[in-house]
Amino acid sequence: MKKRILVSQIVTLALLLAARPESWPLFWAGLAVMAVGQAVRLAASAAIVKSKTLTVSGPYSAVRNPLYLGTMLMTAGLLVMLSAPSRPFRTAGIWVFAAAAFGWIYFVTIKAEEVFLLSVYGAEFEKYKAAAPALLPRPGGLSGFFDLASYSVEVFRKNKEWRGMSAAFALALFVAARIKYGF
Repeated sequence: MKKRILVSQIVTLALLLAARPESWPLFWAGLAVMAVGQAVRLAASAAIVKSKTLTVSGPYSAVRNPLYLGTMLMTAGLLVMLSAPSRPFRTAGIWVFAAAAFGWIYFVTIKAEEVFLLSVYGAEFEKYKAAAPALLPRPGGLSGFFDLASYSVEVFRKNKEWRGMSAAFALALFVAARIKYGF
């Protein structure tokens, strides 16, 4: 999906406007989940060599889309932060909307990327697709995350993951301000 990031930003803005966060314990729990998601994204961005090779090591040995797995975890963390125990129906609606919107965005994106990767890498991609699940690692399949030879500082710098990390930090600050000041 060519406008994936723009659509994701619009959906996130809608979530922020619809939610009425109120809980510090949920904020901290959500922040922890977001941090795990960001760590997954950082690892993936230090391992992927975009448009040059089919990356199958590091986090890419555990799942084919670790960047999207990280985004999914970060979104789940944001949803936990935005949850309001005193407004269960609003909270449930926000979760359902987010699941539907992001599910659709990433389903379409992953399918399009797989068509592209199959056209470029053919049988090599088919073999990789059979070996690594799309988003959720198999039990015992996380060992690739700990293969330090798969990571590169140069690759990490080139992929500019700091932008996503900055956005996550800004979102967390905004939610914290909403909880503190009740807006």
